[in-house]
Parts: sequence; C-alpha cells; structure tokens
Amino acid sequence: MQSIDVQVVDAMDQPVQGMRCRVSNASADYFGDAPMRDLKVRRSASDLLIECHRGSLIARGTAVSRGPVVGDAVKALLPGGTAMLAVDHFSGYRYAYPDWIRLRIGVHLVFDADRQAPGKPAEGLLADVP
Repeated sequence: MQSIDVQVVDAMDQPVQGMRCRVSNASADYFGDAPMRDLKVRRSASDLLIECHRGSLIARGTAVSRGPVVGDAVKALLPGGTAMLAVDHFSGYRYAYPDWIRLRIGVHLVFDADRQAPGKPAEGLLADVP
C-alpha cells in the first residue's frame, strides 16, 4: 500500500473543496471527496487514474506507475532474480506513484514520481488526449 494526497485547484491555484473523486488502478477503485489526504492505494504496475467532479467542473489526472529501477534489471540475471521481479510485478511491491497529486479543473494532467520534489506536489504535465 502507498499513501497519497489528492488535491484539486482552479486556474488560479486556489483549492476547490468538495469535489467527488474516483481513484482507480488495476487493483482497486477508491472514492472520496477532495481534498483526499492519506488515501491508501494498493501499488500496481498499472497507472493510477483520477477523476474528480462537482456539477460541470471536472479535473482529471493520471499518476504514472514507476517500477523497478535499472539496477533491478541486473538482479534479474542472478539466480532467483527473474522470479523476484515477477513477484514484484504482480504484487506491486516496488511500484510507486507520486505521493501528492494536484489536479486542475478543466485539464487532464499526467504526474510522475520522478518529477516530484520532497514536500511539494508532483509536477503535472498536460496529457495528450484527443
């Protein structure tokens, strides 16, 4: 499990309270009202999809699942290494999401733990959505 925070802001970076949110990955669906603090999500190889709405206001985000680092690929060459990577893949043990996600009303953002500074929300990039 991993704890994450989900926050929704408007175009002026002002918090928007009381938006109904659905957070989901291949392991489970989670529901709550923004801001969602210390939400426990099961780690997974699948991305975390987040959608919050209230009336006509919608905020969407995708938190990219980050798996084992390159050094772990070397371990796969060792006895038992391949089996351990398979267990990690199916259990989600080594996968991680950003721990602070700040959605913005009216856009779909993509978040990556690699673009997160300690104590700050992950940087969201505009998604290429048709």
